[in-house]
Amino acid sequence: MALAGGWPRAPGSGELITTVSRMRSNARTEDKIDTSTGKISPFRYRKTEITSYLELGLIDDLTAIGELAHTKERSELVVGTFENSGISRIKAGFRYAIGTWEETLFSIQPLVTLHLEDISENPVMIHSGDVDAEIALVLARGDSFMGVEVFSVQEIGWSWRNSDRPDEVRADITLGAKPRPGTMFLLKSLNGAALDSLPNEKHYRSNKLAFSLVQDLPQNILPGTAFEAGVERFIDGQGTIDDTTFRVGLWYRF
Repeated sequence: MALAGGWPRAPGSGELITTVSRMRSNARTEDKIDTSTGKISPFRYRKTEITSYLELGLIDDLTAIGELAHTKERSELVVGTFENSGISRIKAGFRYAIGTWEETLFSIQPLVTLHLEDISENPVMIHSGDVDAEIALVLARGDSFMGVEVFSVQEIGWSWRNSDRPDEVRADITLGAKPRPGTMFLLKSLNGAALDSLPNEKHYRSNKLAFSLVQDLPQNILPGTAFEAGVERFIDGQGTIDDTTFRVGLWYRF
């Protein structure tokens, strides 16, 4: 059965998750006024992203993490239409399990992201060559509820960002349930905020909810594989966009 991140991978084993996502947004959290007409500026944003995420066990308690993303985005604004397409970022780091307390596994997770494309709606403008460096505390706990295997993974992270972009904090929670062998449900609360104001004098803040179903494929035909389908929805925030993302993915464990 495919696993969610939070626990260390056994040395030499790992999991590769490749996803295709489609984001749609027709509104910002705050309307922008066109100074020439005095009317609300029209806004339409679309982003398609293909992401490969890898976890690989190196030694006991140490798991390597890597990610590669290709992004295609299109922004339709009053001043024109802007498009980007290409390899957008590379991410690398590791997760090290410190130990267990009160049945909860504690880990530290440093990650470095190198951005390779200009991204217009982040909400902070990203330029090629920008770097994010994050350190996160990860808490993972497994349990059983009414005979169903359940688990939670919490990540609390702080990111340093260059190019005069404000640093960011995040607090993400993943709740999982495995009602039967080969089936896993994931419910995520994704929360992030900038530590300083953006160029538009807004303090960026975003709260999203995501839900996914991960189902093992026939193991006699495709051993070690699972299929994911999910949706992510903006709930609340400021200084960002009101978006919905649909996602499908293929999980492969080895």
